[in-house]
Amino acid sequence: MVQLVFLTRFAVGAAFVSRDLADGPHLAAGVLVWWLAVVAAYLVNGVLDVKEDRANGSARPIARGDLPERTAALLTAVVAAGSLLLSLYVPGLTLWVALFLLLGWLYSAPPFPAKRWSSTCAVVVFGLGWTSFAAGAVAVGGELGPSGLVFAAVMSAWMALVGAVVKDLGDVEGDAVGGRRTVAVRHGAARARAVAVAGALLVGAGGVLAALVWAPLTLAGAVPVAIGAVCLVAGIIRTARAADGDRKARRGAYRVFMCTQFAANITMLLALLLHGPA
Repeated sequence: MVQLVFLTRFAVGAAFVSRDLADGPHLAAGVLVWWLAVVAAYLVNGVLDVKEDRANGSARPIARGDLPERTAALLTAVVAAGSLLLSLYVPGLTLWVALFLLLGWLYSAPPFPAKRWSSTCAVVVFGLGWTSFAAGAVAVGGELGPSGLVFAAVMSAWMALVGAVVKDLGDVEGDAVGGRRTVAVRHGAARARAVAVAGALLVGAGGVLAALVWAPLTLAGAVPVAIGAVCLVAGIIRTARAADGDRKARRGAYRVFMCTQFAANITMLLALLLHGPA
């Protein structure tokens, strides 16, 4: 699901560019390149998250032992190198691939992995989202215009201010074992939920306002974010007491976050394909 949502961001970025610039082979190559880059970043995280993943009972293949760590590390290097080499075929894409891979490394790798603190995690996650939209535009020979910039900022902020917080709610125990110092670990789940509520309301309302002022077309994506923000806040309030002891309930907010991402990006993509970029 993580790989799919990154590719969806890439596709939306491409759709924000005029169809007159689109080039089928370059776009297809760009999609493959971006998928490889996402896989590389995901594998790095899986290799370096083994301790906390196992403490959290994660079903990820490296944590389960289905994919040996040494094999995963080798595969990571091969996939990352492949994404960089193939990106040379698409003018302008190599820089974005390199930046994405660097951010993926900074997110997970010692000595100061961004994942350790909620603040640094938010910054890196915002960058991972932004580069995906920008790379999609570059893959079809263009760049994000005002509407694309607004939507990329809103969705990257949704990742940074909401996703970066709620993803930790179900993994507090394992994250503490892994030495993380997130809001949930340091201050408890209740404080983390409050931060997530504030972030969701800020992005939900801010996205709609930004669309109305600067880019009306992006209301197609901003409205699902606002609806998702309301659902996420309502769910957190409704399950707050149960979530203190129920790991499944604690992960409910993350599921809403993910569904909102897909709904907003897919709705925006359909609007762009039907009406063209603004």
